[in-house]
Amino acid sequence: MTEIIGAHLVGSAPVDSPTQLFELAKRHLDHRLLRLPDGEVGERDTWIRWQYAKLAECPQLSPEAPDASYLGRELQQFVITDDSVPMELVELGYAKAALNSWESFRDAREQGLVAPHQRFMVGLPSPLSVVTMYVAPQARSRVLEAWITAMETELQRIVENIPKDSLAIQWEIVIEFGILEGIWTFLDSNQSGSATRPGIAEHILCLGHLIPDAVELGFHLCYGDAGHQHFVEPEDTQHLAWAVASIVDGMRRPVQWIHLPVPRTRNDASYFEALGEIALPETTELYLGLIHETGGEEGSRGRIEAASQVLQRFGVATECGLGRRSLESLGPLLDQHATLTSRS
Repeated sequence: MTEIIGAHLVGSAPVDSPTQLFELAKRHLDHRLLRLPDGEVGERDTWIRWQYAKLAECPQLSPEAPDASYLGRELQQFVITDDSVPMELVELGYAKAALNSWESFRDAREQGLVAPHQRFMVGLPSPLSVVTMYVAPQARSRVLEAWITAMETELQRIVENIPKDSLAIQWEIVIEFGILEGIWTFLDSNQSGSATRPGIAEHILCLGHLIPDAVELGFHLCYGDAGHQHFVEPEDTQHLAWAVASIVDGMRRPVQWIHLPVPRTRNDASYFEALGEIALPETTELYLGLIHETGGEEGSRGRIEAASQVLQRFGVATECGLGRRSLESLGPLLDQHATLTSRS
């Protein structure tokens, strides 16, 4: 019999403040969650797009018109204008946002909105995702190195200023799956190097190993959610299963959770089949993003039934953050989390 281990909130939400999300989570889920995000409020509400302005402040970078085939992006990609001096990226802003939200989390805990066992979850994008989206191919390797260094500085501030036993870090692995599916390439074909499976695995593992053992670590694997659409519909979980296996086999520290998407139309066991080959440690929670507004609770139960033919133990979630939804839709979706994880 399949065990539904609990629920997970991916990160963003259509709220005005972290406290508003904490209140909603308490009202609808009553401390069922092990971790609480801050809703990614303000300029972070469109995932990594706010990092475009951060890159624009670098004196060595200048935007140029993207190739017309680049998914019609209206944002110009950056090129390096002066390669003779070290890359100077400004403060990325993730630490500042996390520390501000941590104060709200701490206050909410004192008020009883947050339970003592719940950790504050900080979501961070993979550097590869940011650089692939906003930097021209010929400049990506150089900018990637600088952006990783900048993110390490952000991460250091976070772990030094938030108690480690109250902190959880979630790395968001997204554009990597576009590369694996052939939607994007990291470098031009006439350049050396690539972001194929070995390179992507190394990148993901390096990110995981930046997190101290006392801080919980998780990964959000994603196929995008612009307009509630994936950048490509995955035929199955082949690439996702490969990523999960790479993480659990390659990490030298515990991984507390992994989250992955389930398209709204996939209530067939064949979608999940590749996941059945993974020996997931008992200490690692697997969350399936199978809760959708489409089809309501009945549709979600159908996806649970399909997954249960392959997996014996998993939790539930939406397939991505909730930030692009209306506030009115949030309550019913949270209620689905509660109902589907109820033991009654």
